[in-house]
Amino acid sequence: MPTDKETDWIYRESTKKLLMRLLFAGCAISVLLELFVLGRKEKFGVDGWFGFYAFLGFVSCTLMIFAAKGLGLWLKVPTDFYEQEKNSDNNLPPKKDIAEKATKKSTRRKNAKKAARKVSKKKEGGAR
Repeated sequence: MPTDKETDWIYRESTKKLLMRLLFAGCAISVLLELFVLGRKEKFGVDGWFGFYAFLGFVSCTLMIFAAKGLGLWLKVPTDFYEQEKNSDNNLPPKKDIAEKATKKSTRRKNAKKAARKVSKKKEGGAR
């Protein structure tokens, strides 16, 4: 039985070739369209060269890819990262204790609110 990768259209060799041809055609068309742009004014002198913006886009994209690769190396975690985390969880108190503490905190807050209401009522002149 073929796997999903073998049957998926994006993994076929014919699709890869077609996509590469479309990419090159799109790049060539965008550079050739520059021949028909009239009245473009230069701001820096260099930006008036033929194909400058295509070259600038290529260099920018390449730099972004290298930056992403560098970030990937910097942010990478070991493959057993989550297993290490599970093992270090043994030092934590059981979840039951954590839930009990949270319940005690909320109970204390409720009692404090009730006491504050009683005090404010006494200051106002008592309960009505």
